[in-house]
Amino acid sequence: MRKTAKARFNCARRLNYHQTFSLWSLSLFSVGLIGMTLLSALHVRTNVTAPFYDLLQIMLALLVLVLSLLLSANKYSDRSEKIHRCALEINALCHHLLPYCPAGKENPEVYKQTLEKYGDVLNSYENHSDIDFDLVRIELYDDYPLNWFHRTLIRIRYVLGFSLYLGLLLLLVGTFVGLLWPVPKSALKELKPTASQSQ
Repeated sequence: MRKTAKARFNCARRLNYHQTFSLWSLSLFSVGLIGMTLLSALHVRTNVTAPFYDLLQIMLALLVLVLSLLLSANKYSDRSEKIHRCALEINALCHHLLPYCPAGKENPEVYKQTLEKYGDVLNSYENHSDIDFDLVRIELYDDYPLNWFHRTLIRIRYVLGFSLYLGLLLLLVGTFVGLLWPVPKSALKELKPTASQSQ
């Protein structure tokens, strides 16, 4: 039960990270969308002609919409709170059993009641993921003697679970760098006819 409680705490923390990163991604993309609108309103020169610039704004707006829908659908905050409550209930059961753990104090009735409560608690909440238990394996190195390679692999897998947010941030930064990066004069001469043709 102690290991399950630790895994549930890890799951609650992971879901809380997802909630935080999702909100930050949504906020940054909203700011980016406003920034692109301001660039257009202030007539700041960009490296993209008008039709493609409008298309880029529409794609960014759609991405903000998708992010908000995913955030509301996954309900990271509610799930994190419920999993955390589950871990607390399991911890309470562990503390309830502690007086009966020493030798000579076996109580089958207490064990049976606790096992039933434990089953009810597990059935009342969603299960944690494998990566949450893998973190427990890293914490309890006496019970799970993992070498440095497996420990590193688990940590890399955990970080890669948040790679989507890093990819979105790089996409946003790359978009603005591509829009505002100084273009050589030779490239500007090639862009001018294109702009006049679009007009």
